[in-house]
Amino acid sequence: MTAFFRVAFAAIVIFTGTSAFAQYPDKVVRIIVPYAAGGTSDFVARLTALKLQEQTGKVFVVENKAGAAGRIGYGTVAKATGDGYTLVASDTSYAMMAGLFSKLDWKHDADLIPITTTATTPVVVVVHPSTGFKTLKDLIDYAKANPGKLNYGSGGRGSSTHLAAEYFKSVAGVDIVHVPFKGAGDAVNGVLSNAVQLLIAAPPTVIGQVQGNSLTALAVTSPTRSAAMPEVPTTKEAGLPDYVVENWFGLMAPKGTPEAVITWLQSNIAKAITPPDVKEKLFAQGATGVASAPADAARLVRDDTALWGRVITNAKIQSE
Repeated sequence: MTAFFRVAFAAIVIFTGTSAFAQYPDKVVRIIVPYAAGGTSDFVARLTALKLQEQTGKVFVVENKAGAAGRIGYGTVAKATGDGYTLVASDTSYAMMAGLFSKLDWKHDADLIPITTTATTPVVVVVHPSTGFKTLKDLIDYAKANPGKLNYGSGGRGSSTHLAAEYFKSVAGVDIVHVPFKGAGDAVNGVLSNAVQLLIAAPPTVIGQVQGNSLTALAVTSPTRSAAMPEVPTTKEAGLPDYVVENWFGLMAPKGTPEAVITWLQSNIAKAITPPDVKEKLFAQGATGVASAPADAARLVRDDTALWGRVITNAKIQSE
């Protein structure tokens, strides 16, 4: 009789769990953006949430929880219950955290599970027109002949713009001096005023200035040309094939989130970002929709964590 009740109880648990997953989500799903509103991560997260809501009839809300270079937002979600109702909008900077910070409040490689990569953007190498550089080769040749005479701007020490430029220095074999600013916007102003000659940033950050001829774009770092700037060659076309960098944006969930929930989210995100109007909105930001499988998203995080860890070590960027 005891065995009978054990089997019956197990069946009830399985049925109840399956039924609960079948109803997911039956309440508000929060997507935490670990940065202030207005950036590309925020834009992609809000577009994804809006389209998920329109498509499924469920409620998805975006909350900005900025601070400590994203660690507050990521840490909040890493410690949340793994039930699919609290997610985090991740991006390339997550892969940089393990090398930049010696101590995190969560296990970087275990406590957050990638759901999907929603979009990618290249970065673009731009210079002030007064440099006279028309090609990436012009820049590299000058930098090699004049070590330490060119300056590049970044959004701050340890930012993605900083690491992208350090990686460029390593691959190109050049000595260019780092000048950190208080954010990517200030770095753009720095190169516009010619306080620095070079900036490597995501297209949304500089596309207006490039189109207005205030800055000169020398190359994009994606494997193919950017649809937003089709006239700008890739780094491979420009003679630096080993310098390939893509910023990515995605969603992660706390560990313990049921596989059925992860699958539901990835499947619906894939449907949400394929309509022409969504592609057009991403295109305007220089981005491409992806909606990769969870395993592919996890592989990307691992690979980029290793890559940026090497860049950080080689550049001797001090971790906190």
